[in-house]
Amino acid sequence: MAITDKIYVKNHRQLASQLETSIPKGAFKGATLDLLYTGDGLAKLDEATRERVLDFAEDFLDCDCDNNPYCGHPERKFVRYLLELRAQGLGPDAIVDVMSDEYMLYAYPGDVLSFLDQSVRTLEAVEALAEVEGDDEMERRAAEAARELSG
Repeated sequence: MAITDKIYVKNHRQLASQLETSIPKGAFKGATLDLLYTGDGLAKLDEATRERVLDFAEDFLDCDCDNNPYCGHPERKFVRYLLELRAQGLGPDAIVDVMSDEYMLYAYPGDVLSFLDQSVRTLEAVEALAEVEGDDEMERRAAEAARELSG
């Protein structure tokens, strides 16, 4: 299961109440995106919530694809965001705090930790494959990225 499937809307019940409809808890679920990021949905939200939703839309949903936001780019941008937070030295608890403050999103720190661990393992596999292929540059880059994520 992808990490983006484990990212939830914070204050889900409050948002559902403001929107006067039920929405899934998952931030990247189609119905959530439809309700929150259409003009009607935004107009019903209080100002503070609207600002966070707009920040999320600008940072992750800004894409020229015909299928936006269902093209996969929002999820990839969010994964990159998580990896950048880790590269800044933040641990899983701090990453959850930052995403909560910036976008009103929530994840369980254990899920974030599992994602980061899986990312390191993937980079280690890339490093090993690059070694087998004799791609010294890719081997070096993968090893460096794995060290950065490991802290």
